[in-house]
Amino acid sequence: MKYFFSGIGGIGMSSLALYANYCGHKVYGSNNEKNERVDYLRSKGVEISIGHSKNLPDIDLLIRSTAIRNTNPEVVAAESKNIPTAFRMEYLSNILKSTWSIGITGTDGKTTTTAMMSKIFKTAGKDPTVFLGGIHNCLEDGNFRMGSGQIISEVDESDGYIKDAQTDVSVVTNLRPDHLEHYANSFENLEYAVKRYSERSRDITFLNGDDPILSQWADEFPNSVTMGTSEKNDYFIKNRAMKDHMQSFDIYYKNKFVLNINLRLPGLHYAMDALVASSVALEYGIKTEDIIDGLYTYDTVDRRFNILYSNTDLFIIDDYAHTPDEIYSTIQATREYFSGRKLTVIFQPHRYTRLHRHFLEFVDVLKNADEVLIYRIYSAFEDPIDGVDERKVASLLNDKVKTSFYDNGDDLINELLKAQDQVLLFVGAGDITLISHKISKIISKRTVEVD
Repeated sequence: MKYFFSGIGGIGMSSLALYANYCGHKVYGSNNEKNERVDYLRSKGVEISIGHSKNLPDIDLLIRSTAIRNTNPEVVAAESKNIPTAFRMEYLSNILKSTWSIGITGTDGKTTTTAMMSKIFKTAGKDPTVFLGGIHNCLEDGNFRMGSGQIISEVDESDGYIKDAQTDVSVVTNLRPDHLEHYANSFENLEYAVKRYSERSRDITFLNGDDPILSQWADEFPNSVTMGTSEKNDYFIKNRAMKDHMQSFDIYYKNKFVLNINLRLPGLHYAMDALVASSVALEYGIKTEDIIDGLYTYDTVDRRFNILYSNTDLFIIDDYAHTPDEIYSTIQATREYFSGRKLTVIFQPHRYTRLHRHFLEFVDVLKNADEVLIYRIYSAFEDPIDGVDERKVASLLNDKVKTSFYDNGDDLINELLKAQDQVLLFVGAGDITLISHKISKIISKRTVEVD
């Protein structure tokens, strides 16, 4: 087969391209810009063009990301030549149906949960194929691993195609009103799609029993297992504590102690991710010592609480958190890890639709910082929405916490270079990460020169 991936440089698309390439198919692709994933795919022999053109090679199927619109010249050309097209999630669904698979979905936590589960299975001597929505050092290809055993994969609910996916094991971390633009702006439609995916599981469905919606599903699904902080769940956490930058907690099953976990990441949300990964592993016969070791040696996924710079008086953290719940959890985790230090949050809104839908929620969670710097919105190819302006967040926040707005990256960097005796927490799914890395390099170089 000959495949063309339109938008191949994205995390989700590049992992699928790697899979097709390892399976011996001829793989082509295009991307708006050159990036690390494009370079990596080219090193694997994938032919990639920068920019989109109507001049398609001889292919059997065009696979596109949801950012690729119907008017894209590649999509138009494929249709004119009667070449079938499919969205990313449609192609992944066919892969997941083909062999024994574990699918992890949910609004928050699916990438970290998938990475933790993969690390545990590898530690146990398994040989999983892994599709990850981020970059992690436990995977040979960063966001992908080709194995001979079961598939462990994120199942992304963001593009509306999850309802048709099917795995042997389905895992739902939580459910929040996000990505509703793909569900006719209806949370009920999102709920229906994720529920349809969950109930089609061929073996077991794992559900966050603390989530008010998912706990109801557990009563409906005969082969369901629940996880959470409440003792009503099948698996639950007790005795969570933070000491010397190490988080520890106990996992219980039906009120019986099972194992103690030590994790080099702060925050209840990471403990929950570890609980979910551990619960699946335990149900499928992974030894407790492999779970303990896998999580103890676990390093965070790229852009998940990445400490880019650390000194006695200044710390810089880069995090992908971009929903209100994620940002709140990350702020709390940072407070837990750096107790007593001033916390400055640098926030870049991601998508006009998300800012419009959760405007007041962003204000509510950001007020938990000591200071907030707001960077220009990252549109993710969305058209602007009248009245949706990130400066309004800054204006409303200013009544609660010191807040400034920056439209220019250099101006933001110049301001941050003045920072002393505090933690700088960068949050957002856009190009804010470029700012966090740039300022970390500047400060690191400056420190070396002083020394």
